[in-house]
Amino acid sequence: MSALPSHLELVQGVVLPKPVGAHPVLDFVNTRSDWTVRGPARTEWLTSYEAFLIWNSAVGLLSPAAVFRLIEQAGGKPTEAARRLTGTLDFRIDLYDVLTGQATEGSFEAVARVIEKASGRRRFVRTEDDGAGWELPEDLARPLDHLALLAAELLTSHERAHVRTCPGCGWLFLDARGRRRWCSMATCGNRAKVRAHAARTR
Repeated sequence: MSALPSHLELVQGVVLPKPVGAHPVLDFVNTRSDWTVRGPARTEWLTSYEAFLIWNSAVGLLSPAAVFRLIEQAGGKPTEAARRLTGTLDFRIDLYDVLTGQATEGSFEAVARVIEKASGRRRFVRTEDDGAGWELPEDLARPLDHLALLAAELLTSHERAHVRTCPGCGWLFLDARGRRRWCSMATCGNRAKVRAHAARTR
């Protein structure tokens, strides 16, 4: 097998983009290859519900044990798993528009519905250390619900003002210091340098 490009990695047999967004919600919207062209992605990395679960584990949102249990659930409910993946990809499109200030009334409302539904599914439970906290049911809806709640936190926090768009590919990242331009210098940054050099030497 040939070496993967520098922005990709192999995780449990699935090729996924390396996290560059400095926030799991931004890395989620970066799971397609190019946002500069709307419509179907040129390269889609969330190609199955199982790939979505593995991505969740790779960025620390699900434990390996939880991924294993959800993969087993998905195996017994393939139609529901496929429907959950479709809903996830639809949410990703609407969330990208909201995060980049391109949201229509419809896309904002779609994001709000997913967030509100996820919020309604939370349970307030006692934890092992005699504390308490919020918990989502461990079912096929959980991965998207968790992302939706994290998205709500990001959209209502001061961090939203630091979300930037890579001019090369449209990927998103946090830039609290205002010094970052590219999703990655190794990919979009270098490609821009090559194009600039070529233009100068014509």
